[in-house]
Amino acid sequence: MRKLIPFIVLLAIITIPMFSIAGENIFFLHNSVGRYVIDYGSVRAHIEYSNSLNDTNLEFWDHDYNHIGLTDPSGEIVGSYNIPNDDTDPAGLHYLWTTSNSAKDAILDNHNVIVFKSCYSASDITSNTQLQQFKEWYYDIVDVLETHADKTFLLMSPPPKHRLGTSSNEADRAREFASWMGSRELLGGITNVHYFDMFDFLAHPDDGSPASNMLRYDYEKFHNAYDSHPNLACNQALGMVLADELISISNSAVQENQDSSWGATKVLFK
Repeated sequence: MRKLIPFIVLLAIITIPMFSIAGENIFFLHNSVGRYVIDYGSVRAHIEYSNSLNDTNLEFWDHDYNHIGLTDPSGEIVGSYNIPNDDTDPAGLHYLWTTSNSAKDAILDNHNVIVFKSCYSASDITSNTQLQQFKEWYYDIVDVLETHADKTFLLMSPPPKHRLGTSSNEADRAREFASWMGSRELLGGITNVHYFDMFDFLAHPDDGSPASNMLRYDYEKFHNAYDSHPNLACNQALGMVLADELISISNSAVQENQDSSWGATKVLFK
C-alpha cells in the first residue's frame, strides 16, 4: 500500500523530483484504473519478487492524478510531475508528448521504461470522426517516442466501459481503437515502442452479443450500477499479467515490433 506523506511535508516537496537511474527504471502514468491494478494486483510485489529470483534491480514508479502524484518503488509518494491539465485522455497525452513541457522533460530525464494509458473515459468514442482524431493524435505521439531511441515505451489501450454506461456503437469504436493501437499500421518498424492490450483483457469478446466490447460481467464491480472500475478479481489477475509484461520488456533487448521496412510506408495510412 502507498505510504501517504503528511500534508505539510507534501507541500514542501511538491516539486518535480530528480532521480539517479539504477538499472531499468519503469514509470507508469495512469489514473484510477491503473491505481487499483497496481495496488490490488500487487504489481510492485510481483516486480520485487522477480528481482529476488533473477538478481535484477528493476524499479517501479507510477504517477496518478497530480494531487496524488508520483509514487516511488517503496510505495511512498514523493512529489508530482504536474501532468499538463491533469489529462491522460488521448488529447492530454498528445499535448504531453508533442509540446514542450516540464512533465515530459522530467519523465524522460528520470525514467527509461515509460508506460502510459488513458482511463475508461477514452472509450467514450461517440463518432467515427472522434475515432479518427484519436488515431491522428497517436500517430503524432508515436512519431515523438520513436525519436527517443534510448528509451523503451509501452502503450496501453484504455479500459472498456461498463455495459450500463455505454452503447454498442461506442463500445465497438473503443474496440477498434484499442486493436488499432497495437497494429502494424501504427507501430510497424518501430523498435522502441511496445503495446499491451488492456482493453482486450477486460472486455467481453467481440461476438455480436449485447455486451460485446464492454467490461466483462465477471469483472464488474457492481452489476446494477454504472461503475467502469474493474473489481478485485480482475485487478488481481491483471496485476500479475501487467507485471510480467513490464519485467519482460525491461529485461530484454529492444526488439522490433514488426517488419523494419514498415516504418517508411506507414505514412500512407495517415
